[in-house]
Amino acid sequence: LAARAGQGLTCGPYFTLMLPVLRCCRRGGGAVFSSACSPQHTCTNATTPIVRQRAHLSRWPQPLVRMRRTRPFSSARPLVVDADDDDDGAGPSVQVIRGGEAVLLRFPAGSTEAVAETTMFDAAWLWSNCPSGVLPDSGQRTRTPGQFPGWRIASAIILDAESALSGSANSEASSSGVLPIPPPPPGSAHPILGNNLFRGVVPQSSPSSSAEQQKLLRVVWDAAANSRANDDKDAADQSMYPSRSYFDVRWLQQWQCDDLALARRRRRSEVTTAISIPNINKYDTDSGLFEVDYNDIVAALGEESSWDDESRRSRNTDCGLFALLRSMFTDGASLVTNVPCIDGSGTSVSPVEVVGKAIGGGRLSHGALYGDIFHVKSIPSAHNIAYTSHDLAPHQDLAYYESPPGIQLLHCVGVSPTLVGGESLLIDCMAAAERLRHLAPDYFRTLATFPATFLKQRDGACMTYQRPHIVLKENADGSGGDCIDREIVSVNWSPPFEGPVCIGQDRVRSYYKAYAAFEYMVDNSLPMPPPPDHLLSREEIRRFASHARENTWEYQLQPGQMLVFNNKRMLHGRRGFVDHKEGGSQEVEQREQDEGGTKPIRHLVGAYTNIDDTLCQYRVLLQEMGKAAGAPASSIPNVGNGTTSSVP
Repeated sequence: LAARAGQGLTCGPYFTLMLPVLRCCRRGGGAVFSSACSPQHTCTNATTPIVRQRAHLSRWPQPLVRMRRTRPFSSARPLVVDADDDDDGAGPSVQVIRGGEAVLLRFPAGSTEAVAETTMFDAAWLWSNCPSGVLPDSGQRTRTPGQFPGWRIASAIILDAESALSGSANSEASSSGVLPIPPPPPGSAHPILGNNLFRGVVPQSSPSSSAEQQKLLRVVWDAAANSRANDDKDAADQSMYPSRSYFDVRWLQQWQCDDLALARRRRRSEVTTAISIPNINKYDTDSGLFEVDYNDIVAALGEESSWDDESRRSRNTDCGLFALLRSMFTDGASLVTNVPCIDGSGTSVSPVEVVGKAIGGGRLSHGALYGDIFHVKSIPSAHNIAYTSHDLAPHQDLAYYESPPGIQLLHCVGVSPTLVGGESLLIDCMAAAERLRHLAPDYFRTLATFPATFLKQRDGACMTYQRPHIVLKENADGSGGDCIDREIVSVNWSPPFEGPVCIGQDRVRSYYKAYAAFEYMVDNSLPMPPPPDHLLSREEIRRFASHARENTWEYQLQPGQMLVFNNKRMLHGRRGFVDHKEGGSQEVEQREQDEGGTKPIRHLVGAYTNIDDTLCQYRVLLQEMGKAAGAPASSIPNVGNGTTSSVP
């Protein structure tokens, strides 16, 4: 083992291996080593037997961390390990490694996974995220990564909250600044609960009331380095240089960034067809969507007051507003029922404005081109294809914005009984992109590489934006890596609002083939069989088109229903429609023109909200509801806004 450490191998597996041996020796027992790993062999198999432990040590799992070469251990400083004398192997444990440049923290089985996990935390990371460097009222940081003084860790220990409080009362932690007691809530990026950071949140546990004791990691910084750093600092700077730092162990666990933790986080957030409409198959409704009664949403609003009003917001956690947000961010869409058929054209407030402001934190968004409230009905000489009676291919609205709308609301206020067609369509484009990755990796790679041109150019509007159709998350190590393996964080698709693609002409055919493949996956109205000289073979098209046939939601909205969906995740469209009035088919635009447009045969009232404001509203409600919310904030599927929704 000593020889392996000298070769510069991370000691995670060795710590996991040796700790049962040390405990066994402390208790007067012994351990037998297996010869399964020779000195020349680097073990990468998590199931390789390394230590045969006695029965009372059998709860320790075999090492799960792969050995990786890092810098050699410093021979100038000994390795210092503190162990909690009360630790019987069931709780977390810690070891100082790399000559004090990091700690190795072992989390017990059962907290997030069925097996124990071991993760390294660098001293620089711990110093810059120390609770004493966070203002308790605002959560703002008083330290930056660039200010790290280069300290090493002298020792580290796991202790319970009561011991830390007792030590604080005896001036044990006087120089640490802050003890993270009670712990920060799940999903918090702040290492402390703070005074005003999470108002209304019930703490997970406390030293006096929780059956499962809160555990803390105590880090003692090198005393000599601490003294040198403080020599030239005045009293105002002393909070930057504590001699000790304390961290809630569960908070550290949720902020693991090793390969296992990142993979687990990705599984929670990645959108696949398994959770996509209509495959969720869990709602016994005519529409197939989760349905919320409009009156249950309005009941939460109470008297007119600011959306920042705490009592008003707390009522939302027990009503239809939270249910609407949860289903929309989980499934991608929801349906509001029993909505008054008021279009807002008079003095009355449109219900779409009421719901939009309720989910958007008090405001609507993206009203520059069409107004905060817009009316979708067929009109002559329309400046938008949505305002005609033609087929509308599945697309995202306003893809030519730098930040397109996050949520779209469409309230049906009128449908003629003689209308034929006009069904609303939804398909999950993020799930489709994930499926394309498996069906045709080369096409997936093309759409994730070359930028498309999205535009809106007409009288009074000139907007363009270039971005790839599929946007992928950067790797945790900062490298791009092969896009085939990276997480999808956004999809951009809006065929009616696209311009010339700006790529080399020698690559145009490959781009067009990839484009056609994805188009068949999201639009089930495309011709089958295709033209004989199509870029894709008939077999390919059958394969891609099956996804659209199996995963398109199609429904005729009725007056009093409001469709609310994630514009970044769900493509929406519409079947073309005609009016069979008095037994004969008539062109809709001509009829409405002749009648002055006063009685459209299909009339929807729409609005947008910003994805950040709406997601913020949902996360705040999740925090206020705590465990009663049914799912922690970290389990929100990706919303398609260019970053993963599964923050730790």
